[in-house]
Amino acid sequence: MKKIIISLSVIGAVAAVAIGASTAFFSDTETSTGNTFTAGAIDLKIDSESHYNGLICRQVNSTGPFLWLEPLANPPTLPTAEQLALEVYNTACDGTWSETDLGATNKFFNLRDIKPGDVGENTISLHLTNNDGWGRFVISAVKDYNNTCTEPEAAASTTSSELCTVAIPENQTPGSGELSQSISFFAWLDQGAIPGFQCNDPSDTSSTGARCPEDRTEGDNVQQCDALDPLNPQTPTSVNCAEPTVITPGPVDDVNNIDNSTEIDEVHNIWLALDPIFDAYCTTGQPVNGHNNYGLCHGLADDGRMVGSVTYYFGLGWSIPTTVANEAQTDSLIADLSFQAVQHRNNPGPTPTF
Repeated sequence: MKKIIISLSVIGAVAAVAIGASTAFFSDTETSTGNTFTAGAIDLKIDSESHYNGLICRQVNSTGPFLWLEPLANPPTLPTAEQLALEVYNTACDGTWSETDLGATNKFFNLRDIKPGDVGENTISLHLTNNDGWGRFVISAVKDYNNTCTEPEAAASTTSSELCTVAIPENQTPGSGELSQSISFFAWLDQGAIPGFQCNDPSDTSSTGARCPEDRTEGDNVQQCDALDPLNPQTPTSVNCAEPTVITPGPVDDVNNIDNSTEIDEVHNIWLALDPIFDAYCTTGQPVNGHNNYGLCHGLADDGRMVGSVTYYFGLGWSIPTTVANEAQTDSLIADLSFQAVQHRNNPGPTPTF
C-alpha cells in the first residue's frame, strides 16, 4: 500500500508539472504598418499666346518655327492685305508656348522695332496644381536704356527734364531712357462671358484649352465689355464689362528709377482681383471654396485665392500711344515678369510670404 501511495505521489507530481507547463493568458496583437507622412505639393505652370498688331505668334505645323502670322480661322482664311503689309509678318517670334515651368527662353515680349500706335497682348494662363494658393504677379528688374541718340531724339530731349545721353555702363546717370513711361500696360481677367472658368474640364475632352464650347470667349485675348449678362448669357443686358480690369492702363512703376540704379518691384496681388468678382457674381448659392464642377463661378473663392487645378486666363496688354514723340527713339525697356504662388491652407490673411 505504501508503494502504491508513493507511486500515486509521483504521478501527481508529474501531472502538476504538466499543468504548470501549459499555463497561458488570452491575448491579441493589432499592428498598423507603414505609417507615412507625405508632403503635399504646389506647382504653378504658365502658358502664353502672343499677339502683335493683329497677328499671332504661332507654330507652323507641329514641328515648324514660331512666326508672326494671321490668326487661325475655321474655315481657314487668307491673310489680309493689311496683315501682309506688316513688317513682321512671317518673321520669327517669341511669346507663345504651352504649359510649362518658366525658364530663360520663355519671354512674354521680345519685340525689336516698336513704334507709336503699336498694340500687343499676351493671353496668359496660370495652372496651379494640387492645392489652393495665394497668387501674385510681379514686374521687377526694370531697366530703361537710351541706347543711342538720334538727331530727332536729341532735339526732342532739349525740352525734357533729361538730355539724351548714353552712359556706359547704362546703370549710371546719365543714360536712362523714356520708353518705360511711354508704354501703357494693362491686364484683365479673361474669364469670358460667364463668371469663373468653365474650360479645361478634365472629364470633358471638348473643354480642353481656351475658347471651349461652354464659354467661347474664355481666354480669347479680347476683353469682353458691353457684352451679355454673365449670369444669364442668353439675355442681352446692359453689362459694362464681363471681364474686369485687374491692372489699370499706365506705365511701369519706374518713375523713381531715373538712372536704372534702383530696382523697384511692381506687385499685383491676384486675390485682390478675384475677390471682388466672387462678391459681384457668386454669392447666390455658389460654393465659397471655388469648386463648382466647372460650372458658374468655378475657380472663384470667397477670399480671392487661386483654386487648385483651375486654369486661370489673364490678358496682359500693352500699347504705345500715338502721342509719344521722338524722345523715346531707340530706347529699350527690359524687365522680369514673375508669377508666384504660396500655399493657402494654414496661411490666412492673405499675408503670404513669397
